[in-house]
Formats: sequence, structure tokens, C-alpha cells
Amino acid sequence: MRDIKLLDCTLRDGGYLNDWEFGHSKIINIYERLIASGVEMIEIGFLDDRRPYDVNRTIFPDTASIRESFKSTTKRPPVMVGMIDYGTCSIDNLEDRKDSILDGIRVIFKKHLMDDAMAFVKQIKDKGYIVTAQLVAVSEYTDEDIAKISKLVNEVRPMAVSMVDTYGLLYPDTMLDLYKKLDAAVDKDIYIGFHAHNNLQLGYANAMAFIRHETDRNIIVDGTLYGMGKSAGNDPIELVAPFLNENCGKNYNVAPMLEVIEESIKEIYIRSPWGYRTQFYLSAENECHPN
Repeated sequence: MRDIKLLDCTLRDGGYLNDWEFGHSKIINIYERLIASGVEMIEIGFLDDRRPYDVNRTIFPDTASIRESFKSTTKRPPVMVGMIDYGTCSIDNLEDRKDSILDGIRVIFKKHLMDDAMAFVKQIKDKGYIVTAQLVAVSEYTDEDIAKISKLVNEVRPMAVSMVDTYGLLYPDTMLDLYKKLDAAVDKDIYIGFHAHNNLQLGYANAMAFIRHETDRNIIVDGTLYGMGKSAGNDPIELVAPFLNENCGKNYNVAPMLEVIEESIKEIYIRSPWGYRTQFYLSAENECHPN
């Protein structure tokens, strides 16, 4: 039976709305409520050595800063990860896994950087971390690109390679076409992930199609609380979780997700709303970044 992991990236992708300034108490509240919900993976923010440490933000210059921010917590998710946009954090700022609070690191990169980025993924893996390779703007990948990245993934052997719909322009059929090509080329013991954006109001539909696709491949599906995320946002994890409960035999507790949305997320939404807007539709239709 295949393994399906649900990953929450509110504290990372949601940070585009508030410059990652959630406030320390809210960071911990979000984190602990997600643990109570039973999600398998929590992404707690960006590693970016261009930014100074701020206990109220979820963007960190190094792994030691992450340990400092979460030192008061006693609970842990099964897998706690951070993210690096390749080129923004030196390998020297990452402690060895045995000294770090993080279990894993996700590395995002554009396709023209895939050779160097996958070498960086290998460096992180050699430090003992679980690592995933995140394919920015996967909608731009040609068959040749899929073949090349699959070869690199099979050589480096990260935990997962993930499709990122950066521009939010994928329809379920086009997303599945890319998924099938990766599924055929990537070694079977490597997870495939999917990260949706909602520019065409299809984030949740794409997540459902990704989950429903008949394969024995282990998968990781991303979501955020209340769909909080860059531009039009992401697929809401409080919708994905019950879908997995009903269709895939999972047992997530949705109540803590709904509680933390009321306690911490909605007030951010009032100040800096996200969701469908005409300009995000236009950016998707023209295959360009919302910025």
C-alpha cells in the first residue's frame, strides 16, 4: 500500500503575505495545532542567510536560529522541514542533522539551475537530512527537462521530487500528464510531491486529481491553512485532510486546523487578503510570475 504524506507549508508560503512576521506566539500556536491535527510534515519557514534572525519571523539565516525559535516546544511532528531557494543560503549555515532541530530541507530551483541545485541537494543529504527537490514552474518542463531532472534525481536520491505549480496555471489533465512522465522516469522508492497555487481556482481540484491518480507511488501533497500563500494562495489543507480521511484511509483531526484558522490566520487575512483576483488569473494565463 502506498504512503501518502500531508505537508503543511503555512509558515513558509504564507509568509509571503506578511513578510514572515507571524509573531512568535502565533508561530508556536500554528505549529502545535498542526501537530495536533496529525499532519506528517510541517514546513516551518525559509532558510535565507540574507535575512537577520527575528524571533517573530519564520525566515531564518541558519539552522541554529530555527532551534532557538522552537526551543520552548516539547511536541514534534513526524517530519519538520525548512526550505531553501537555491542560492540564498550557504551550506555552511546548515548544522549537521544530528545537531539540528530540522529533520529535512526542501530545495526549490528553476530548471536552468537544476545541475547545480541537485549538487547542493546532495551536499545537504550528506549532512544527514531528508531532502526534497522542488521543481519551480514545473509547467515549463519539456519532455527533455523531465528526462534530465529524473536522471539527476535517480543519481542523488533525495526523499522526493516535487512538482510546483508556481504560476497556478495547471489544469488537472496537464498536471497529471507531467506527473505520469515523472512517475515513469523516477525510481519507484522516491516520493513524488505536488504543490498547488490557486490562480485559476484549481488548487484543490489539482490536489484531488494528484491524490486520486492510480499508482503505487508514494506521494507528498502540500497545503496551507485557509489556503494562505503567495498571490492567489494554495489549496486549503483543512479541505485536503478530510478528503484524504474519506478516500485514502487517513485519520487527520481537522478541528485543530479550524481552531488555529480562527485564532491566528483570519486576522492576517483581514490585513493582507489572499485568494482569487483578476490579476492572478491574467498572470497565469500569460504564463508569468504573479510578481
